[in-house]
Amino acid sequence: MIKLFTHNDLDGLACALLAQLAYGKEAVDFETCRYEDINDKLNLYLEEKQFDNFEYCFITDISMKDETAICINQTFTQPEQYITLIDHHISAIELNQYNWCHVTIEDDYNIKCSGTSLFYEALLQLDVPFKERLQTPLVKTFVEKVRRYDTWDWQALEDIESKQLNDLFFILGKERFLDYWLPRLEQDSSDFSFDETQKLLLEIRQNEIDQYIEARNEELIEKEIAGYKAGIVFANRFQSELGNQLALLHPEYDFIAMINVGGGVSCRTAKENVNLAEIASLFGGGGHAKAAGLPVKDEVREMVINHIFHLNSN
Repeated sequence: MIKLFTHNDLDGLACALLAQLAYGKEAVDFETCRYEDINDKLNLYLEEKQFDNFEYCFITDISMKDETAICINQTFTQPEQYITLIDHHISAIELNQYNWCHVTIEDDYNIKCSGTSLFYEALLQLDVPFKERLQTPLVKTFVEKVRRYDTWDWQALEDIESKQLNDLFFILGKERFLDYWLPRLEQDSSDFSFDETQKLLLEIRQNEIDQYIEARNEELIEKEIAGYKAGIVFANRFQSELGNQLALLHPEYDFIAMINVGGGVSCRTAKENVNLAEIASLFGGGGHAKAAGLPVKDEVREMVINHIFHLNSN
């Protein structure tokens, strides 16, 4: 059995798909994680010695605190024989000090990497049971579509299918997305396309996104954060599309911060001189230079509830 801890977005779930293709669906036990809970899940994995039930463990498209990495080093004499981290976020680059961590931002051709593209290349180098499944034209196309969306290269390349793949992920949800794509990727096919029903759903989804952006655009609040001028909005949907569009509509702001009290804070910028990974790290988050996030702590949610309803915080 293979254990996989992976991010809960399209890039992370695509890693789970690749693992199931490579090892077989029944041979992979995966958990989707958020930055708020990845360290707790890994610490539990170590404390309860869950690793005794698995041949190997992968951590993909998400990173951990240095304290957790140190704990892994202390648990295993040779950690690389039991666990591998594969990530592409610049905020995780310092984890490369551990020989079982592999954080790569760009490849040798200066092409931006994603968790999926890095995990795919790693699996091709391993002795996995079903390597032939990974080598079909459709799987290669799928991996590239995910990479383009996650790195936002789809926009420059005008590859709307990559963006629509992410939309389909949210329309179907994690389980239905897996149930649809796993058997399709197992087929030896080169056809990457959406059927008529999916096209209709994607059209409806895009209309929702456009209307949502228009509404949130009227609710921006200006604040100075870490010496930068930020446009802040409360939003719990379509963060990538919303953040990028608002950044383009409002060049007066250095970045856009979208607060989802029930989830976290997503940040986007269109400025070359703004590094969101550095800004997010000041508040316990991380990510890329142009796209980053940070958590909303439980005590902040409690404070919001108490403030709205005038409750005693005690």
